[in-house]
Order: sequence, then structure tokens, then C-alpha cells
Amino acid sequence: MELDKEKIKNRFSEMNEALQEIRRLSHLPDNEFWSKKENMAAMKYYLLQTIEATGSVCAHIAAKKFNKGVSSFGECFEVLEKEGILEGNLSVRLKKMVKFRNKLIHRYWEIEDRNILEYARNDIGDFADFMKVVNKLF
Repeated sequence: MELDKEKIKNRFSEMNEALQEIRRLSHLPDNEFWSKKENMAAMKYYLLQTIEATGSVCAHIAAKKFNKGVSSFGECFEVLEKEGILEGNLSVRLKKMVKFRNKLIHRYWEIEDRNILEYARNDIGDFADFMKVVNKLF
């Protein structure tokens, strides 16, 4: 089956818009960032939006390119790694991202807000790495 390039393009557009906001928020000086609780709420939303879009693209590729259904985003990244699309290090980082997402959604009280800001400042390059890998499929 063929990949739906338009669907992937739309998810990447959503990701890039959210990543732009994440960068904007994460570059605020600490005192300015923490002065409004809305900044953290927006950060969480944009991170979730980006992670969801990444997982959606992954699931689409697994289904259309490899005819494999997945029950979780973590499983999806494993499929792409086994099929040679993702290198192991990126797959591990993306699976950690899914765990981070799950904590944001299901156990938000277990994540310190400072760790979320730290993640946004240091680890969002994984999204760009994923998009580069996927773009090579076309």
C-alpha cells in the first residue's frame, strides 16, 4: 500500500507549528516563563500535540508500508526500527518520548513542571530527526 503523503504533510505541519511555539516558550527567561501558569499549560499541550502527530505518522507508515497494525506508539517505533526505517538510538529516544506522553496524560502529578521545561529546552530535536527520516521515504 502507498503512503498518504498529504496526511503525513499535514501532521508535519501541525508538528512544526507546535514546535515553533515550544521553542518560543522554552526560550523565555525563567522568571518570565514561570510568571504565568498558562505558559506551562501551553507547553504541555504543544508537547502532547507534537507527540501525538509523531505517533500518528508512525502508525500510518507501519500500516501502509509494512501492513502492520500497532497497539501503541512505542510498538510502532519498534516496528519501524525492525524494518530499518529508524536507527536504534532514535527509536529508543522516541519510545522514551511516548513514556513521557503517557505520564503527561495519565500521571501528570509524577512529572515536575521543571522537568517538562527541561525536556522542551533539550530534547525536542528528536521530532526533527523523525521528520527527516520519514521524508527520506518519498
